[in-house]
Amino acid sequence: MTEARSTPLHPTNPFSFHRKEHTVAHSITMDNSALKAGETARVTVFIDNTYNPVLRGTGTRLRLDGLDFSQAPGTVLYVTSETVAGGDNYYFDLTPTPNTQNAGGTIRMSIPASGDRPAINLSKTYTADTQRPTLATTYRFSPDCDLTAGDTATITFSFSEPVTGFTIDDLTIPTGKGTLSNLRTTDGGTTWTVDLRAPATLPANTPEDVQITVNMAGITDAAGNAGTGSATLATYSLGNKPPSIVSVVGPTSIVLDDTDVTITFTFSEAVTGFTLANINLDNSSASPYITYSPKAPVSADGGRTWTITYRAAPRTTDSTNTVSIRNLDGVRDLAGNAAVPNSSASTDNYEVDAEDPHPTSATFDKARLTAGETATVTITFNESVVSGLTEAAIQIANGSVSNLRSVAGSDGRVWTVTFTPTANLARTSSSITVNVDGLRDRAGNTSSGSQPFYDSTIVIDTKVFVVNAATVNGKQLVLRYSDETMLDPDQTHNAPNDAFVVLVDGVRNNVTGVAVDAAAKTVTLTLEGAVSKDQQVTVAYNDPSTGNDPQAVQEAGTGTTSGHDAASFAAKPVTNLTRPPVAPATPEAPDAPDSDRDGLSNNREDQAPGLLRPDGSAGLAGDGNGDGVKDSLQVAVASTRDLTLVAGSRDGKLIPDSNARITELVRSDAPAKLPKGMEMPLGLTSFKVSLAEGRSTESFSLYVDSALGANGYWLKNGAGTWVNLASEPYGGKVSSEGGRTRLDFQIQDGGEYDADGQADGSITAPGAVAKMPLSILGQTPQVDSHGYWF
Repeated sequence: MTEARSTPLHPTNPFSFHRKEHTVAHSITMDNSALKAGETARVTVFIDNTYNPVLRGTGTRLRLDGLDFSQAPGTVLYVTSETVAGGDNYYFDLTPTPNTQNAGGTIRMSIPASGDRPAINLSKTYTADTQRPTLATTYRFSPDCDLTAGDTATITFSFSEPVTGFTIDDLTIPTGKGTLSNLRTTDGGTTWTVDLRAPATLPANTPEDVQITVNMAGITDAAGNAGTGSATLATYSLGNKPPSIVSVVGPTSIVLDDTDVTITFTFSEAVTGFTLANINLDNSSASPYITYSPKAPVSADGGRTWTITYRAAPRTTDSTNTVSIRNLDGVRDLAGNAAVPNSSASTDNYEVDAEDPHPTSATFDKARLTAGETATVTITFNESVVSGLTEAAIQIANGSVSNLRSVAGSDGRVWTVTFTPTANLARTSSSITVNVDGLRDRAGNTSSGSQPFYDSTIVIDTKVFVVNAATVNGKQLVLRYSDETMLDPDQTHNAPNDAFVVLVDGVRNNVTGVAVDAAAKTVTLTLEGAVSKDQQVTVAYNDPSTGNDPQAVQEAGTGTTSGHDAASFAAKPVTNLTRPPVAPATPEAPDAPDSDRDGLSNNREDQAPGLLRPDGSAGLAGDGNGDGVKDSLQVAVASTRDLTLVAGSRDGKLIPDSNARITELVRSDAPAKLPKGMEMPLGLTSFKVSLAEGRSTESFSLYVDSALGANGYWLKNGAGTWVNLASEPYGGKVSSEGGRTRLDFQIQDGGEYDADGQADGSITAPGAVAKMPLSILGQTPQVDSHGYWF
């Protein structure tokens, strides 16, 4: 709504306006400028008639342009306006915000100057106290709230603010339960004290709790606000009521290292005789040799509230901690009443973390690095590390670290970095040191100092010493080293035959001789069997020693001093220069002797390479598991030149008195469709085994050439997913023994991985020795699968 008013014309000049003199000043007035609870003020704004203020809005929400109530907390309602002598009055009702104390506000009116009319700037201030006085919930008895006949006590209580008009008549105590007297204030009306006397004769039914109430309507605060209703001032016990434990309160946040733990015990009244013997600290992580300070519970309020302080045991991490009451033996109130036991009195659970984060292990994933290689360093901590760990904190000489990351699923306990060695170093050893300054765990504990791991070392050999080409012709395989290489001509400074792994169409062809030609910079391998035309051949070399010594392909300078070993290399293709054979090889006779009746002739089993002995020499040929007995003579051991299977195995050796028997060990082509990244260099390796008597689950070991890179024995589960039984989740493991890889696993008779599905004392396993590049992102189907396919 908008109201407009014109100024009268000048009496002698109808075309001019008459300027009216200002005889009444503009104003803002209130009929009550000191408001209290329940009151409303009428606000009147007067504007003389030379101005035409505009009303905007509708109904009770009408406002004058320029009128500002924003600094006046509360509710504003437009009432009406009227024309009076010299101008107009505009009326508004202001109701201040309820339940506020010592508040107020300012009402403003501003109209800018226009022409010969000056600006209007008005303001009106007021005060508002709309909070009624209330009674505090806490009170204090002295000396005790348990009264017997004729006892006296003093009750101290307080209001939310100073009050007036409060008299003894505003207090109510049940008839016959005692008398009140001497009501007084000690601080001008906020804190009050009253004396209580118990009746000379106690009621028949004792003990009992008695309430004293206060009539809140009988008091007012300084602003004149009256209280409302009634409230309970205090509760006391009348009769010989025994004391009891009310609460046991402990920490509300994690207790850190070097932090005191304070436990507070509250009784229903003041007591004596409360000692450490009454307190149960069995589940509190309290160190048995920590000195309590002081050595007994103490009370600062005459015996109603007690506290103890202790320090958690060092290097303790415990998520479950409580302190409770063991008993109340010897605890009495001031009247001599024995305390009532309360076995449920206990703190809430609290967590103790009195251990700083620190690394427990640091390892390389490789023992040696050559040019172009990197190593993954894994650092495991005793607990989660949430901040402070940086790449600079992981110190490894002769290289650099990068790509610091937390291992998924480790909850911040396991971290890895990539270590890149410095180029052109020969046989240099480095170890790991972790600087723990500033490491912080979830609880807030921090560490300092550094921690070396001298037992975790890596050999760095990044000088150029590589094979440029490899060719084979019949039984002669020639490795040609780079021009930078100076081979040691001494034939005694050479690698053993089994340091080289030659695969022909995926099948190992043993090396029977190694010859070095330093001038030609070649190493010639003599093979056990001649290679045929168009066969696929690969060669790999594994330095058989961990240091520089003559038992390896050597640089000139020789031996254990100035020379150094050629780096190992993974399988690489060999150019086949062999011409077609003159005649086919004679097949093995079908009735060849098979002493242990496992379907493999003695001749075939005798081709199994023996495990290397501790001194590095070759083991007994035909003894694929290194137990000193040829495999062809053992019914629980079956071998070919590529693999050895042990049934009833304990770490590759036969369990004493086991009568497990291998009845079949066959090889077949790998399936055409395999999971992405999976390789089966030996195809499918299936076997059948009759179990040892009385066994429902059998343990197995498979020995294969380390050059294959196999990381498990894989079978399909009921869902058709390839599963690695030689992995930790299935009770298996992968290890190295005597220069070969050993795969340990278990299969249950009639279980998911027994192909015949019957608990009949026989296990059939159509599995495969395989390799899965587990580091490839996305190859692992489940986060919790320990890096394997299930």
